[in-house]
Amino acid sequence: MPSIQKPIPVTLLSGFLGAGKTTLLENILKANHGYKIAVVVNDMSALNIDASLLVNHKVSQKKESMVQLQNGCICCTLRGDLLEEMAQLAFSGKFDYIVIESTGISEPMQVAETFTQEFTTAMLDAEDKVDLGMDEKVLRQIAEHGGLAKLTALDTAVTVIDSFNFLPNFETFDLLKDRWEIGMPEDERTISDLLVDQIEFSDVIILNKTDTISTKKQNKIKALVRKLNPVAKVITTNFCKVDLKEIINTGLFQFDKAATSAGWLQSIHEMTVRDVAAGSKLAPKPETEEYNINNFVYRARTPFHPLRLHELIRDKFLVMEYNTPSGADVHDGHENATQEAEDDDQQLEPVDEDGDSPMSQEEWEDEEDSDDESVELIDEKVVLENKKNSVFGNLLRSKGYFWLATRHILQGEWSQAGAILTIKPGQPWFCVMSENSWPDDETVRAYIKKDFQGIYGDRRNEIVFIGENIDTEKLTKALDHCLLTPTEMRKFERIMKRFNGDVIKTEAKLNTAWEDGFEDWPDIIAGGDDDEE
Repeated sequence: MPSIQKPIPVTLLSGFLGAGKTTLLENILKANHGYKIAVVVNDMSALNIDASLLVNHKVSQKKESMVQLQNGCICCTLRGDLLEEMAQLAFSGKFDYIVIESTGISEPMQVAETFTQEFTTAMLDAEDKVDLGMDEKVLRQIAEHGGLAKLTALDTAVTVIDSFNFLPNFETFDLLKDRWEIGMPEDERTISDLLVDQIEFSDVIILNKTDTISTKKQNKIKALVRKLNPVAKVITTNFCKVDLKEIINTGLFQFDKAATSAGWLQSIHEMTVRDVAAGSKLAPKPETEEYNINNFVYRARTPFHPLRLHELIRDKFLVMEYNTPSGADVHDGHENATQEAEDDDQQLEPVDEDGDSPMSQEEWEDEEDSDDESVELIDEKVVLENKKNSVFGNLLRSKGYFWLATRHILQGEWSQAGAILTIKPGQPWFCVMSENSWPDDETVRAYIKKDFQGIYGDRRNEIVFIGENIDTEKLTKALDHCLLTPTEMRKFERIMKRFNGDVIKTEAKLNTAWEDGFEDWPDIIAGGDDDEE
């Protein structure tokens, strides 16, 4: 078995298509750094133009190796290939540094996961079930060494940004597959979401092509980027000319740090990273922010009325929702629970959005039909204009969790970038789960318990909003209007008490108590002992 003294450090280059990653890679190869560098280039094109360009370059006094991964993206179909190539480079003993240029549509977190022991274990587990297209001997050697992280270690995650196109791309409705006809047909990722993913998971962010924009716009972009990732170092440049000490062998990367460096997550914990004389430290976020980019966290321990929340957002964003499989019902398999819930509490009828008068089935269906027709008629220009003239007008990014009155088992996940808002179900609330199902780490369990309040446990609304001169008072008022009223809350409390902790019956009854404009979520039986309600 090859002997590995220490892991080879790796720099991962991410960034949108045309941002300048290849130029940066050329600069690295031409520089007088003294490293024997292996380069892994991934391009979605079958021709692999990036790799061809680099191979044709004359790079003096270097012994670089070029590995090309074709017809796929590192973060999805080719992670197994990447695992194998990285291991073989390490086993060769010829190199002391590796640079990966990922495709413009790669999510850096998924690429970074390739370096974890868990990924190697997953590949081994899948080996007997599917053809991984990998050399079994290499996979076994990786496992025997303790995973790829023992052979190669991610040193620095770098994201390159095209300053000129950044804001337009941030506000676009486009899907990746529609604009460039790249990726797989079923890929529903949006351009704005990918941009945010690449910024939030990085140690160094390079704002490239800054000579193409005004100083004012440059400052705005820089301020926004720092809000999205308060931990990363931000460098402004043209033609990706940077000091290589900033991106090579920095020792900056830590997976846990990168996974939690997103500005929205730090805002929830009301802390941010501040530069001070002695370096950087965590400190409470200040009241005023540079270049008018501000953020705040909306919090509420009352659930949202689903229809009012849906009406608030439906024409201000392009709302992308989770869809259950065709023909499936959110409560498939629990018809008996639904019927028992209805029989047990006949006095609780569907009500209008004020919680006062019952609604007929015809009225309910008419409104649903009307909603569907409205969604179909809304076009992008109308949505952008609606957003501009609403409380969300200056909103650039928002992310967090929400609680719908009709759904008390699963968290709602809210993620917005630019004009696109993604709504989908998350994991069950921890109060629904047995503590035996919680993570084992005591620090994590302590954080979970800190989120518990009163009889409804960790159920809550907690959304971070980042934008330019956000009117926090108006936005808070608009969201507060979507919460259950005192009358509606009393009805909610009666239902929650009715079924003695039976989460399935409770969910079934809540699901019919108020009109709900959102798509169905999957039917989940929460594992565990008792619901703490």
